[in-house]
Amino acid sequence: MAVIRWFGETSDRIGHEVLLAEAQSPQKDNPKTSLPDSAFLLSPDKFDTALYLSGAVSGQRVILVGDRGVILVSSDGGEQFQQVPVPSRRMICDVTLSSDGTAFAVGHEGLVLRSRDFGETWEKVHHDPEADQALFSVVDLGNEHVVAAGAFGLVMVTRDGGKSWSKGEVNEEGPHLYSLKLTGDEIVAAGEFGSVLSSKDGGETWSALESPYEGTLFDILVTEDRWTLMGLRGNLWEGRPGEWTQVDQPSEATLFGGCFLGDGTTVVVGAEGVVLIRSAQSGEWSQMKPKKDRRRLLSKPLLLPAGRVLGLGEKGFDSLETTPDTDTSTEQGGPR
Repeated sequence: MAVIRWFGETSDRIGHEVLLAEAQSPQKDNPKTSLPDSAFLLSPDKFDTALYLSGAVSGQRVILVGDRGVILVSSDGGEQFQQVPVPSRRMICDVTLSSDGTAFAVGHEGLVLRSRDFGETWEKVHHDPEADQALFSVVDLGNEHVVAAGAFGLVMVTRDGGKSWSKGEVNEEGPHLYSLKLTGDEIVAAGEFGSVLSSKDGGETWSALESPYEGTLFDILVTEDRWTLMGLRGNLWEGRPGEWTQVDQPSEATLFGGCFLGDGTTVVVGAEGVVLIRSAQSGEWSQMKPKKDRRRLLSKPLLLPAGRVLGLGEKGFDSLETTPDTDTSTEQGGPR
């Protein structure tokens, strides 16, 4: 039901997006199937065969998370990765990492994992296979306060580092929530049905914000003066609630995730290897030409300490070109 609901408004043109839909669907892991309480073990030469959905960076420490409970860690800024033991084989959808080494990872069946040593070891602090509700995004507000959100409007909050959790729903419609972001003391969320929501009390209650789009939004990026929304059919919007402008860009591929670079450049990625770049100087958007052998689904760009950007997604991860020029970029676009 979840995959059909997510892509019900799309057509056969979507294609590879189904892969990520299944990856984040609450029904991807069959609750009747008993999976081992350990991640699937990959040899280092097979790291590029896995699906990675998200990552987090603190200093030189990097964590990647994805399919079948796989978590990779790096202590040298993402130059080399190693797999670490994880007490679950469920899909892991998102991860946070704080400067003190505390990390939280969330995934299917309400799975929440916690690490206190930069991702080297993990413990399970929440798992509810009977409810079978996936968690897609997580934010760490500090002082043991963590908020996670996911399928059918589920929101979970802990204020004691994961020892106990309160559960609620953002509203009666119960939209899947795919992205949480912090902006000051406010948490903003984006998801199904064009949902854009705000919480100013640490995730306890939520209010709907004006949205420019009725379809699914997969990510939201926030700065003090500009927010960016991305979703199905290449829908890309920037502005703020009540002041949205649609970006005229050449691709209709679904857009799944984005990040900001150190100079304010915006990077957005999606299906078919699409990489879109917004210049911090001009505000213009450009589409990078994907490598012929890497037209794969990209779920998220991850900025590494040295300034390199990893493209996470189907068939592993590799560096993304983020400097448009006449040889590597295609059409330019801007607000419609």
